[in-house]
Amino acid sequence: MQTSAAPYAGGSRGGTGLLEGLVRVAHRRLGPWYFHGLVVATGLLVVTVTVPLQNLTQVPLWTGSFEGWQYIGVFMAIAAASGPFVLGLVVVPRHRALLAHLRGQEVDPAAVWRECVTRLPATAALTSLAWGVVVVGGGVAFVGQREDFGVLTYPGAYAAHALILVGVAAFYLMVWELALLPITREVARALPAGFREQSLVTGRRRLILLNTSITFTVGCETAGLSVGFAGEHRSLMVVLVLVGLMTTYVGVLLALVSSSVTRRVDELADALNSAARGGAPMRMLPTSGDEFDSVGGAFNTMVGLLEDHAEELRGSRSRLVSVADATRRHIERDLHDGAQQHLALLSMQLGQLESTCAQHGSVAARVHEIRAELSAVVAEMRVLAHGIYPASLEAEGLPSALRAAARESDVVVRLDIAVESRWSHPVETAVYFGCWEVLQRARHAATGDATLEIALGEHDGTGTVELCVRPALPAEHEAELALFLQDRLGAVGGTLVTRPRGTDVVYVGRVPVR
Repeated sequence: MQTSAAPYAGGSRGGTGLLEGLVRVAHRRLGPWYFHGLVVATGLLVVTVTVPLQNLTQVPLWTGSFEGWQYIGVFMAIAAASGPFVLGLVVVPRHRALLAHLRGQEVDPAAVWRECVTRLPATAALTSLAWGVVVVGGGVAFVGQREDFGVLTYPGAYAAHALILVGVAAFYLMVWELALLPITREVARALPAGFREQSLVTGRRRLILLNTSITFTVGCETAGLSVGFAGEHRSLMVVLVLVGLMTTYVGVLLALVSSSVTRRVDELADALNSAARGGAPMRMLPTSGDEFDSVGGAFNTMVGLLEDHAEELRGSRSRLVSVADATRRHIERDLHDGAQQHLALLSMQLGQLESTCAQHGSVAARVHEIRAELSAVVAEMRVLAHGIYPASLEAEGLPSALRAAARESDVVVRLDIAVESRWSHPVETAVYFGCWEVLQRARHAATGDATLEIALGEHDGTGTVELCVRPALPAEHEAELALFLQDRLGAVGGTLVTRPRGTDVVYVGRVPVR
């Protein structure tokens, strides 16, 4: 049940946090030029760095030493000639939705997500294949003709370069994934609920591909460097291999693990912890089309079901409370309009009888006693009717009803009301009967003089009520009272917390009043 207004788990955690932050700033400031710059930068790295240095390690396998390093110029020339064509043909047309998004145009977020996540592996594979066929194919053929390669030398050379190209493809796959990750996370927030798509390169396949490419690529390059730096230059070879190759590939592996595994685990942990604490439910963003997205989608569905059930429960509780309050009003009106009026009329008739029987002392005294007892019953019924549902609550509002309850109670009530306008009727009713319950429990449980402090306030559409009984109620009464208040306020979307104040306990409720 994913919605754009829901909070999302995440934030950048792990080793790629700084990189993601820089990339996010770059793509927001540069817009479509960010993507073009990424394409150009990738091409320049391949032409000037990756292809020459990767192929330089293979020169000793062809010539026995690094004396033929000038052959790298052939590979650079072929790569430079074919690079722009390949990038323009393969990359840009396959990411038109992404370019439209970066230009600020209206575009389907699902299309942008697919281009960033699902088409990226295919783009990297096609680009690497095109460069491999053109650059490596033409370059090895040129070198082989000059060096008189044998029949078996060509397959060996092509196999070594094929392994190296797999490593190059995996390297730039990770670079593009990290570079486009902020855009993916941005459009993922606007994806429709229940969006589920699987990337060709899942997390498991990505790890296998990268580890395999590292193993084979570093192995081929180490073999070439071992030949080129044989003998007295062995230490230089070790330095180049350990510092150069391993740092590069292990760094990419760590970035991949941080981006695709560690960060997603952290996001899932944040979401689960938030759900466990009962906080605002969070959502997992689909950003990779891998196994974590499947887990995140299942988690989002679970959270959506929990929210639906919670909403149904709140609605049910609210309806039950509304029915109970309506019944209270009906009973109060029946008592006021029926029983109380009949008892008042009976009291008047007894008064007339007492006047008539004034000459009969014993009879008049007995009538007077009956009339006094009837007056006490009327007073008790008036208190009972007020506790069932005070007429002033509906007519004049919560402050007036609380003041009336305070006047009629034998418990000392201190009111601090800082509310200028009326709250909604269900909220006023819930708060009143919460205060009334505290008042009654204080009256029955207190061993001596009892005091109840009630403070009402309002801030930014949220009403607050603070209740404190002195002396404190027994522990079992406090637990029952807290549960009652929580249920009463929860029926109107409110919350309750308790906090100590010296030896006393303060019940603090918050309710939406607008």
